[in-house]
Amino acid sequence: MKTVHKHILPTDASPVQLRLPQGWRLLKAEYVLVTKQVCCWVEVPTDPQRAQEHLELRLFRSGDGIPADYHYVDTAVDALAPEAWHLYSRPSRAPRVAA
Repeated sequence: MKTVHKHILPTDASPVQLRLPQGWRLLKAEYVLVTKQVCCWVEVPTDPQRAQEHLELRLFRSGDGIPADYHYVDTAVDALAPEAWHLYSRPSRAPRVAA
């Protein structure tokens, strides 16, 4: 079985760290006019025994420099303003826990 989760992405270029079960699939990014937020939807398996992976998501504006290790996912456009955000992803390491 699988399900779809929605994630809100900050438009200030802050990265978002996700922990997802193996077999996840990034479906779409979209600017939601009602909430004025960029969101993405990720399909994930519901099997709790699956190993977890870490993923970093980040929005870039047109003209921003994008590090080479990021991979393009989708573009979200504000239909009422001249704004667009480009969603990129890259694998990330597990966050370090302070001792």
